[in-house]
Amino acid sequence: MSKRRLLLAAGFLVAAAVRTGWLSAFADNWDMGTYRQFVEFAPRGGGLYRDAPYHYSPVWAFLVLGVSKVAAPTGIPFEKAVGGLLLLGDAATAYLLFRVARDRLGRPPDRAAGAALLFFSNPVSVFVTGFHLQWDNLAILLLVAAVWLAGREPGRRVATSLALAASLLVKHVTFFHPLLFARRAGRRRLPIELLLPYGFFFASLLPYWGSRAAVFEGVFRYRSLAEDYGTAMLRKLPGVPEWAPTALFGAAALAGVFAFRRMEIGRACLLLFLVILIFVPGVVEYYFVWPIALGSLYGGAGYAAFTLLVSAFFLGSPDGLGLPIPHLPGWHGVWWGAVFWLLWELRRASGSRLKAEGRS
Repeated sequence: MSKRRLLLAAGFLVAAAVRTGWLSAFADNWDMGTYRQFVEFAPRGGGLYRDAPYHYSPVWAFLVLGVSKVAAPTGIPFEKAVGGLLLLGDAATAYLLFRVARDRLGRPPDRAAGAALLFFSNPVSVFVTGFHLQWDNLAILLLVAAVWLAGREPGRRVATSLALAASLLVKHVTFFHPLLFARRAGRRRLPIELLLPYGFFFASLLPYWGSRAAVFEGVFRYRSLAEDYGTAMLRKLPGVPEWAPTALFGAAALAGVFAFRRMEIGRACLLLFLVILIFVPGVVEYYFVWPIALGSLYGGAGYAAFTLLVSAFFLGSPDGLGLPIPHLPGWHGVWWGAVFWLLWELRRASGSRLKAEGRS
């Protein structure tokens, strides 16, 4: 085995040890308390949306219900079982990033493994999965699967669309991404990249039609936390209507879909995540993990700066480690980090296009 491969193997072992250590040390938090509520209310039909703080398709609630039923007879604590599932999700994401880098981007195996390690050892991913035990990583895993599967062949298009559908069903943080895949399909008729993801997502809510007011309020009107972050600050300006940041967010996301439609699909999905993070009308800190997986494929100064800013933010955040260290970045610092990353990636894309035109 070459020295480079030994270093890569050592890096994965260290990252796995750190992640396992986080999971072993985990005791409980507010998020885990909400998962227990999901387990309690999932079998009660509309109660999932009426009586629990639930804002997604019912899939995750029934998934954690299944985890609880499997873990209980074995004596594995519920929180460790959920954490183990999320850790496996990140391991699977690392493997798929390797496959995307090797199969779709044409990189040598060592460089492809380096991109996978960059994600698996990224402190933002480690923290969100190990400290918050949020399940955004499972939705992102399925988006990465769609990027890997993306192709023109009919079989690949169906598989890609199913992966996108599964991503939205787990957690619809990727709600706008099927539009990117559909724009690339180049068909006039409604493509399956739209039909399957959005069809399955809305169909999953139909059994709760009797609680449709609670579903609408909890899923479609949910705006997360009103932190001093990005465009949410517009609400503090005199005369700005409450709905303005949400309208701006929707317009920016759709503009991103149009602007990035001709890019390589992995980079397009990354840039769309950055646009969403910049214009999102409400935020919590684990949202900052969204672009990390795909960003690990491309690296660069924007990726590095964002990772450092978010990691420092976690150190001082009351919802993170809450360390009394002065001068750590706050919400505004992370927002500007996302802006810098987006501008950096646009500059790189422009440079690549100019080089291609020069060669032609």
